Amino acid sequence: MLAHALLTSLVWLVPITRSSPLERHEYREIRMGVEARVVLYAPSEQQAIEAARAAFARIAEIEDCLSDWRESSEAKTLCESSGGPPVVVSSDLWSALARSAEFASASGGAFDVTCGPLVSMWRVARHEGRLPSTSEIAEARARVGWAKVRLDAEERTVALATAGMQLDFGAIGQGFACDEALSVLTSHGIESALCEISGDIAVSGPPPGEAGWHVAIGSDQTPITITHAGVTTSGDTEQFTVIDGVRYSHIIDPRTGNAVTNGLCCSVIASDATTADALATTACVLGADAGAELVGRVNGARLVVEDPNARSLFDGKSLDGWVTKGGRYDGDASWTVEDGALTGRVGAKGEGGLIYTAQPFTSFEFELETKIDYPFDSGIFLRMVPPDQGRRGAQVTLDYRSDGEIGAIYSDEFLQHNTTAKERFKKGEWNQFRVRCTGFDVHIEVWMNGEQIADYTLPEGTPGFAPHGLIGLQVHGDRDDPPGNKVQFRNIRIRTLPVFDTNTGCTMPAPTSNEPTGWRPLLGESDCSAWEAVDSDWATASSTTRTPNDYKVEKGVLAIPSAEPSGYLRTKEDFEDFRLKLEFKLARMANSGLFLRSARDGSNPAYSGCEIQLLDDFNWETETKTELKDWQHTGSLYGAVPAGLKNVMRPIGEWNSLEVLYKGSRLAVALNGVALYDVDTTKVPADPPFAKRAPRGFIGLQRYAAPNVEGGAATWVRNMYVQRL
Repeated sequence: MLAHALLTSLVWLVPITRSSPLERHEYREIRMGVEARVVLYAPSEQQAIEAARAAFARIAEIEDCLSDWRESSEAKTLCESSGGPPVVVSSDLWSALARSAEFASASGGAFDVTCGPLVSMWRVARHEGRLPSTSEIAEARARVGWAKVRLDAEERTVALATAGMQLDFGAIGQGFACDEALSVLTSHGIESALCEISGDIAVSGPPPGEAGWHVAIGSDQTPITITHAGVTTSGDTEQFTVIDGVRYSHIIDPRTGNAVTNGLCCSVIASDATTADALATTACVLGADAGAELVGRVNGARLVVEDPNARSLFDGKSLDGWVTKGGRYDGDASWTVEDGALTGRVGAKGEGGLIYTAQPFTSFEFELETKIDYPFDSGIFLRMVPPDQGRRGAQVTLDYRSDGEIGAIYSDEFLQHNTTAKERFKKGEWNQFRVRCTGFDVHIEVWMNGEQIADYTLPEGTPGFAPHGLIGLQVHGDRDDPPGNKVQFRNIRIRTLPVFDTNTGCTMPAPTSNEPTGWRPLLGESDCSAWEAVDSDWATASSTTRTPNDYKVEKGVLAIPSAEPSGYLRTKEDFEDFRLKLEFKLARMANSGLFLRSARDGSNPAYSGCEIQLLDDFNWETETKTELKDWQHTGSLYGAVPAGLKNVMRPIGEWNSLEVLYKGSRLAVALNGVALYDVDTTKVPADPPFAKRAPRGFIGLQRYAAPNVEGGAATWVRNMYVQRL
């Protein structure tokens, strides 16, 4: 878990406006392979120099102890004894290992300084531009594990139980060194100081005349003010590699042996830099939710997460990208931009109304900050559609009145009350909200100021709810609130998610990672042994089953040829009720499909079961000079149900995600996180009727010989998983 902070934090000081006997001094040296910096306030230059020299010397001692590249370091020497008897260690190495044990236990092994074999393996793989093999990961993991470190506090000995173990203190060493250097400065009479090593920061008392040290964290340099604290930012902004289109971080998850691919940038503010250093990297490994839960258990610690997959929905200057019509609760509320915030008030006659995103969403994480005058009634609305569709979404209430509720879930009636969150809503201040909406049966989770305040799942198959819709922000109106009261929103961002909730283990992993809990892969890393090929003559309805020798799987990616013969791949197993997810990419003029519950009798699988269309929507009509039927576009249920939404498919050559729920007669399909439809197939007009089609059958991928496709493949598929229900 190579994890030292990679985003150097910016530190600045406001000029002192009153006379002070203390003067600012700054010193820099190269330590631990990077620049180390000491800023301090002292009454004389001589005292400042002596204190700084002692601080840098202390950093050098920590480096000599913990370095994973100095052959003479104490940590290296300890590793050479791995598999042998206990070894007496210095107080520095003991302290670093003892703190590491605390973080390993608290994080369930997401933090682990024994991950050295994995770090070394990934360094080689990145240098060679390849992913480590399954066998390489297994071999390295056999030498990893915090439980293999035996600590004896009474004797101050350490034993590494397995030969070949390697320690890597990259996730804690620089923070630990900053804390130790700061302690030395304090012992030299320096009460106001900052120590920084490549972005890991520890500070003591504030500079003269200041409330604290002004620090900017993260890639967007968010300003904070701290005293007697540590802060670290960790992420892959500067160290990463891209292999087969996937961005792999330098940070390793020691539980799986895989490099982190979530792209998160995590900053932690804590009581000391050692804690901040360890938690920032561990949060990157765990992800935003589990990371926040871990950091929340540490007294006084705070986590700030930046997600590169999130995008801003509000520019702070205009209402571009927002509309006031198109949902279920249109109205004439007043919407303006004031002080960089989206601001809502009742209309001239007290009218309420919503302002909506111009784009519909199904599965997403939506975050914003809001400030609400008291009393005022507002809300965050999810999956909103026009009333003539006869479907509804849901609301997260922001009803800031004496009898209102913050964080309740409402849809024509209360689905879930919340009578306590309002007590923790900060009056007259900005409050941060994060709303996650996932699932074909909507699952809503809400966090306020980092604390989860709501978790609601709609009962399976509940009718009347929209599969996708706009996100809305509300001014309620008709509440007799003071006429000048308002609600304001800022820092509005969204990240699209898979429909199958990421909390249920359904995240599509890299090809080398373990399969998600409850899900089974349908593609191997280099084979399609779970499949058989069928060559079909559509004109004569004849077919031949054979081994899929001409279908290639490389690094978990299946390539479906564009050349003759036409036909399909089908699973060797049959499926009835299941969830399915995959990623696909199309060549220009590709024509393919996903077969579900199809019969093995040689009949057309699109009609013995059903087919989800996969087609080059961008060029097909122009090139063929034909007009597609509405049920022939990508994502449609072929011959029966149109995809409905346009502009959901990504450009040719880019990967798309497809998710399917098939349970009984219920069929729900999502493309790139947007639910296209959720239907009862027995009520869908089709020929033959779905009631006469196979209730159980294979899953298939169509091979449609396409002479207009350039290159050897028309369709590519990866990360294909199925879960039986």
